[in-house]
Amino acid sequence: MAKAYVKVWVQPGMEKEVQRELLDVDQFMTADITAGEQDMICLVEAGSYEELLTTVMGKLRAMKGVTRTVTNLILEVE
Repeated sequence: MAKAYVKVWVQPGMEKEVQRELLDVDQFMTADITAGEQDMICLVEAGSYEELLTTVMGKLRAMKGVTRTVTNLILEVE
């Protein structure tokens, strides 16, 4: 299982709309609106890192209102 935290910046006033759309995507486990550097932090899970990055690039970054993202892959160290 591949996981990442994704920081999301959105146009002012579009936070709730983007949040609703993200939570409709199966791979987005959370989409929390935050105070601080970014507007939202999401937990994304997928079967592989390739699938995860395809989801972020193809769905999240294409959403109306999203202006910037930063993806932080979670490394499972055993």
